[in-house]
Amino acid sequence: MDTSIANQEPMIMPETALALFGVQANHAAARAAFVLYQDRRPANTQRSQRAALAVFARFMREAGIAVPDLYADPAAWSGITWGLVQGFQRWLLEQGYAVKSVNDRISIVRTYMVLANQAGVIPDDEILRLRGLRGFTRKESVDIDAKRVDAGMRTRRGAKKMAAVQVSEEQAQTLCQVRGMTAQARRDAVIMTLLFDHGLRVSELASLTMENVDREARQLRWYRQKVGKDSTHNVRGRAWQRLNEYLSKDHPAPTGALLLASCKTGALVEGSSMSIEGIRKRVRQLGRMVGLVNLSPHDCRHYGATRAGNDANVSLAGLMHWGGWESPTSAARYIDRGQADNDGVSLGME
Repeated sequence: MDTSIANQEPMIMPETALALFGVQANHAAARAAFVLYQDRRPANTQRSQRAALAVFARFMREAGIAVPDLYADPAAWSGITWGLVQGFQRWLLEQGYAVKSVNDRISIVRTYMVLANQAGVIPDDEILRLRGLRGFTRKESVDIDAKRVDAGMRTRRGAKKMAAVQVSEEQAQTLCQVRGMTAQARRDAVIMTLLFDHGLRVSELASLTMENVDREARQLRWYRQKVGKDSTHNVRGRAWQRLNEYLSKDHPAPTGALLLASCKTGALVEGSSMSIEGIRKRVRQLGRMVGLVNLSPHDCRHYGATRAGNDANVSLAGLMHWGGWESPTSAARYIDRGQADNDGVSLGME
């Protein structure tokens, strides 16, 4: 090591040079504000944001304002004000978007306005005004929808269901059975038990590989991309029985996708994998066999979460871990144990 260099005093930059260096660093950070934020978001979030900003751009075009790429270019936000965002909120309601979709889109636009502010494109006073623009509460959404119905307006767009398909315990049990002697039937039972009993999201289910299964420990370990965390479930009861039978008879390969695609004969295709859409389609087909119209993987997750939420032995923390929710609010909506509002509080009952 060159001791002459090591013993040198650190160079002190002149004040003017330091100021210039700081300004240049700010400019570089401003240009990268969007990229740095987006790189930390999962792919699903990025897709949702692109879609929301595309709708915002359509609103702007209909108002006679052409904008560049709002997702990628901070400069595209130049001239956008809180008043335009408020107009966008009203426009979404008039277009028949669900109130939750309106709230989600406004939240995304607010986020990008703040990023554009960091990039020096939107002035601080616009961000201060933007803070007063809030999403609608649950009560407000009920009132808004009632008014829209009275006015003959739509309250939601697209094919997304307003409520989950209600599955009975008997129907769930039937769907979790192996119905037939084919490999496809055994794979289908694995799909349904992992959805009903373990509440996997369809994206998580489609991404499972053989490496995620620990047969010796009877555990399933996988990465929840939506929340960016690893999860481990002990696989018990019917889920373990279905999984073990499927692996023993139909999927001896130690690697590759866990859920193999199938052909019309019921045979599985070696080396294949089921896609998210393939799982959705198969769940829909299986649902029709037990009288459930338009059953989705999320309906099955909803069923499992609701059953767990109605179990007095399941804590809110336990439910959050089961379903992979980071927010207590997301998990708490499944808790409905038929209790009186003052159960557990004994004031005045001595």
